[in-house]
Amino acid sequence: MDPLENISDILHRFSKSPSNEKAFAYHKNGNWQYLSSDEFIEYVQCAALGLRAIGLRKGDRVGIFSKSSPYWLIADFAIAIAGGVTVPFFANLSEEHFVYEVGVAKPRFIFVGEDESYDMVGPHTHLFEGVIKVEDDAEFKADFNLWDIIQKGKEIHERSPHLYEEMENGIHSDDLATIIFTSGSTGEPKGVELTHKNLVYIIHYEEFEWKEGERFLSILPLPHIFSKQINYIMVAWGIQSYYLNDLTIVGDICKEIHPTFMIVVPRLMEKIYSKMLTKIQNAGLMKRAFGLWAFDLANREGGLYKWLMQPIADRLVYSQLRQALGGKLRLVISGGAALNPQLHHFFLDIGVPIVQGWGLTEASTIAVNRWGKQKVGTCGPPLPGIQFKISSKGEVLVKGPTVMRGYYQNPEATALAIDKDGWLHTGDFGSLDEDGYLTIGGRMNESFKTAQGEYVVPVPIEQKISQAPLIDMAMVIGENQPHASVLLFPDKNVLQNLKQLHNKVDLSDEEFLKSRFVIAEMEELLKELNSELNHWERIHDYRFILETPTIEGGELTPTMKLRRKKILEKYQNIVSDIYSREAA
Repeated sequence: MDPLENISDILHRFSKSPSNEKAFAYHKNGNWQYLSSDEFIEYVQCAALGLRAIGLRKGDRVGIFSKSSPYWLIADFAIAIAGGVTVPFFANLSEEHFVYEVGVAKPRFIFVGEDESYDMVGPHTHLFEGVIKVEDDAEFKADFNLWDIIQKGKEIHERSPHLYEEMENGIHSDDLATIIFTSGSTGEPKGVELTHKNLVYIIHYEEFEWKEGERFLSILPLPHIFSKQINYIMVAWGIQSYYLNDLTIVGDICKEIHPTFMIVVPRLMEKIYSKMLTKIQNAGLMKRAFGLWAFDLANREGGLYKWLMQPIADRLVYSQLRQALGGKLRLVISGGAALNPQLHHFFLDIGVPIVQGWGLTEASTIAVNRWGKQKVGTCGPPLPGIQFKISSKGEVLVKGPTVMRGYYQNPEATALAIDKDGWLHTGDFGSLDEDGYLTIGGRMNESFKTAQGEYVVPVPIEQKISQAPLIDMAMVIGENQPHASVLLFPDKNVLQNLKQLHNKVDLSDEEFLKSRFVIAEMEELLKELNSELNHWERIHDYRFILETPTIEGGELTPTMKLRRKKILEKYQNIVSDIYSREAA
């Protein structure tokens, strides 16, 4: 395989794949719309020339504010090949963070997808020299249209076919390719500068054996570095890709297209587990009995009984659970956060081939477990060319060709993140075993000390609690307090189902959450949870909060991480109530 130096090389690799009339598909208005491999290549090349024609200069920043689709990728490729710098914005970004990020990156142009995306951009068009409409059927008015830019580029290419090649030759591997803003879960977002080399390096590593007929279901937002890089790999290898923006219908789509490859975040697997369990609990008597038995078996540690019963459980229950995910999955990679080992074992036991990887915006994807060689609970060994070491404080340090150039126009933050020897300080606790497999222990800036001076790392605890079907999200609290407690955000659908199941529909949600049934279930959940924790980590109290955290409300980042400071501020009265009762 020829080495890839820049994003243009991905397109060259793609052009060598067999032509595919349905290389890309995206779900829109309830239907699939398709784009061929030949169309994709032509649109990228012409769009790059067209961007130059409307005034894009090398180094200019260009924003993309649109839902995931092949046209998102076309804009991304075209910007980079034209010498520009892509600045992707999450489609569900809050207005406050959108304005802040635009103010830092100052993109000259911005691609806007749907009318709902323009609702965010529209009041701030004065911040750009031009707005480029992506979706032709969108009703908002824009300065340019992607199709007009493509047509302009096509005319230029017909007149001067050498210009595209000259433009490609002007790209260098160390050129800045994108500025991706961090989630800002603990402060203002920072713009991560990633070069062409940073982005394409991962494509050189390949152990998975791609087969004819592979189908990739893309469900993570393309501004997410994990999603962006995996999509680059799919293009480079010519893998048929399906883009879906509505996670509520993932199950239906899986049964329709039968994907062979997916990437996920742990939160999605938690929700899939919860939905599977809820469906079994709501089934008829016999199905419920067999289903709960099979779930219990999958959650058990190994042993003779499990070994003997596994084939029966597989035939009666697990095969149906796999069919709910399409029945054809050959690989699922989980990233973005640590995957709960118990949850990981469950999916492996029911036959879902899931492995865990790890990365961060500042260094891209840098560790992945190999299928057949994985160690559950770890993120795997570093990819070739990447180095890990653990600092005296327990922090994971990274060095290698994927590490960012720095934070955009923020030399102070860059100096704090990358030391004089080139090691990136990730801000994650971690450890390495004798084989070099990395285990992540949570974010350093999310951990806290109790009043006794003991450290609590909340994320692993929160992940365990969130496996309960009733719990949508959980946030462990207790900094400088005598013990840890937890704020619980219930799953509204499960809550309504439970009320119906127990004939309590006449109760308000708040009344039902204080009922004997829920109290008993919570006592059992916390008893089981606390039995696995150190004594200083154990959860002593909880409160349900009925208002769901949202990105728009500022409680969640665009990558669905909790903004802890914001939540603590918003629910300070509830936190105070927990600990004032304890003091009393």
